Amino acid sequence: MIHLRSIQKKEIREADVFPFNVPVIRALHEIEFRAPVTFFVGENGSGKSTLLETIACAIGSVTVGSQSVNTDPSLEQMRKLAQYLRLVWTKRTLKGFFLRAEDFLATQNRSRKLVRNSKAT
Repeated sequence: MIHLRSIQKKEIREADVFPFNVPVIRALHEIEFRAPVTFFVGENGSGKSTLLETIACAIGSVTVGSQSVNTDPSLEQMRKLAQYLRLVWTKRTLKGFFLRAEDFLATQNRSRKLVRNSKAT
């Protein structure tokens, strides 16, 4: 089942500053999710990560990293942008999580360090 049916962007007046000036955000009017899996592809700097981080903030996703989307300083601008998104749900759910590559790598590094430390003792 597709829980999040679409995302609609409200009018933005601050369109010339980050993250509002990111290409994908400027071009965004609505995204409809018609399949259980959606891929975002594009050039570096086109706004894929900005869009996904903003969606995570708008949803209030659980994170795998050490910070909540509500308190992570690196997501401050995305929280501002999230206020301009309207999420349309088929069925609102709190299942799921937000995992960035850097959070995955940090978790891997911590795990490796724990294994090394446990072998040293």
